[in-house]
Amino acid sequence: MITILYDNLGYSFTKVAKLLGIGLHKIGYKKIDYISIHALYNILHGTTIAIYDTKLYESKAMKIKASVKTKTIMWLDSPASPKVLNARAYEDGCHITTLPYWYEQYKKNSIPVSGYIPRPIDYDTAIKVSNQPREKLCKDIWGEYGRYILTVGSDQKISPSKPPRKGLDAYDQICEVVKRKLGINCLYSGSWDLRNANKIAYTGKLSEYDLMRYMRCSEAFVWTTRGEGFGMPPVEAQSVGAIVVSSKAPINDHITGIKFNYDNELEAYDPEMSVVNMWFKLFDYDLKELYDAVEYALNLKEDEKEEIRIKGYTLREYYRPDLIALALTQV
Repeated sequence: MITILYDNLGYSFTKVAKLLGIGLHKIGYKKIDYISIHALYNILHGTTIAIYDTKLYESKAMKIKASVKTKTIMWLDSPASPKVLNARAYEDGCHITTLPYWYEQYKKNSIPVSGYIPRPIDYDTAIKVSNQPREKLCKDIWGEYGRYILTVGSDQKISPSKPPRKGLDAYDQICEVVKRKLGINCLYSGSWDLRNANKIAYTGKLSEYDLMRYMRCSEAFVWTTRGEGFGMPPVEAQSVGAIVVSSKAPINDHITGIKFNYDNELEAYDPEMSVVNMWFKLFDYDLKELYDAVEYALNLKEDEKEEIRIKGYTLREYYRPDLIALALTQV
């Protein structure tokens, strides 16, 4: 039996929990329990896979709730302090699985890490979507919206003096220019209201099939985030052959596609998350850099696009739920 413990306040963590469950089922686990971090007073049995941000462990409430006597595989986004991790005695059999960027951060702080494992994507749906000809798959979408660029997600203003973390403000601003100069529409799925982009759905309201279909049918998937633990949407987009545009910030190392320069690193603090002491590092950029990268992506030749797509198809093999589940159960 395996318990998946996840932060149900974060849509991406809920999605990861479900996909991981699919992977565990594929490799033979029939009994899987899902428990949100807000129900941690439940008794946990067997192996627990925890899916949420490290920083949550620094709150007093989490320290009390997380005192479970089971082997725990931590699935973390951002590095905690050595003091916090050592207090949890992770060297006694608990494992931290994270991404290369965060792995290096732990290493620099002399925090023991057993390895890193990426989050899963809906691999079967990605294969199904990418195997269909775009002309057939996209006919109705193009009929309604024409050719378009796309982004997804919800934003967070974590400091009055700092820009929004996900960069939807930047996407909204370049969309006005993209539509006027390039004749390309802008689509968006999320909870914010953008002036220059057509909202196609609220966060989580599209099926995985439709989400990936919109990604594959886009002329470019634009990932404007300034701060991230791990960005799932661009991985999903490149897994179905979308041309992803993102910054060269280290938080985007897992993304292939067209990269533009970032020019500033900012420290930002979220006062609304003060109980958790939630600090963020933002990698800010110039709007012209973003726009130029989008324009460059739209002007790529077909053979150049195909080269990028092949890289994306190759990388998606690292995000299969069954392989990730197998790795998690063997660490």
